[in-house]
Amino acid sequence: MRRVFSTLLLILLGAATPAAAQIPPEWQAAAQAVIGELERDTPQAAKPWTGAELTQGWNLARAWRRHNNGNIEIILAEYLMFVALCRVGCAGSTVEGQGYVGAAGEVKALIAQNGGSYALAANANTWLAGIADATGAAKKNVALWQKDPDIASADFATGNIYALSWLLARKRPTPDAQADAFARFAIFVQGKAWIGTRCIDITKVATVLGAAPRIDTCQ
Repeated sequence: MRRVFSTLLLILLGAATPAAAQIPPEWQAAAQAVIGELERDTPQAAKPWTGAELTQGWNLARAWRRHNNGNIEIILAEYLMFVALCRVGCAGSTVEGQGYVGAAGEVKALIAQNGGSYALAANANTWLAGIADATGAAKKNVALWQKDPDIASADFATGNIYALSWLLARKRPTPDAQADAFARFAIFVQGKAWIGTRCIDITKVATVLGAAPRIDTCQ
């Protein structure tokens, strides 16, 4: 049921985003709510929202999609991912300092090296299970995410974002930082994640047009 719901959510939101459309207000509100929740326990929480990151994330997500498969009808997971990256800085259409085309090339190579998106997700889970982080969130996330491999792997767009999440997480300097970064990016695809000692559910964040973003607590 969760896989069906998540897939429908992504399809419906993606289909509601025509090429020349402005950013849906529900998406902007969702991005601020979700990323604000993720930043709540970090120094980034003190940084005010200017609105620029919402536009930059939209443009970068569409450029990413155009490069990868020739269209710009992005899904919410892509938008959330790139707004989160632009909150830190994405000047010049960069992903953590690297041009998005180069980052896309690394993602493509990583998926190929792992034998496809399903194998990549399985290998990412194995990697994450081997990290003994202080909060225990890594192993909790493995247990949460391995229940349904389709969520991270069945769709081309989500598979790319999941691979990008793992790629960026592995570049962090310590195992704890790697596990934490992966959770904070992977939640955009998985919908649920343990962030430290908190379990956050964003699967219903933008399901009702005109309604305030909904973020739940999971267990």
